[in-house]
Amino acid sequence: MFLCRSPVVANDFWTDLNQAAGAGVKLNMDIARNIAQKNGCSFVSSSSLKPVDFTAGQMAITDGKVKGWAAPQLYIMYVNRPAN
Repeated sequence: MFLCRSPVVANDFWTDLNQAAGAGVKLNMDIARNIAQKNGCSFVSSSSLKPVDFTAGQMAITDGKVKGWAAPQLYIMYVNRPAN
């Protein structure tokens, strides 16, 4: 899951993803990674991320080791992802 350094940046990342999809771009991991990089958000590979706070419409999310911010919609997609 991509996590950002602040609620504002998390909102910007989510907005950029939506704008790309709205422009007809078929989103995939490479495109999401490029958009995340532009916004300074990092990919966190963890199976135990949980929300711990909610500010300005964004969720603070942690697995106990790393903490960042993401749009609630991204967290919902994370928890509903197919099992590998």
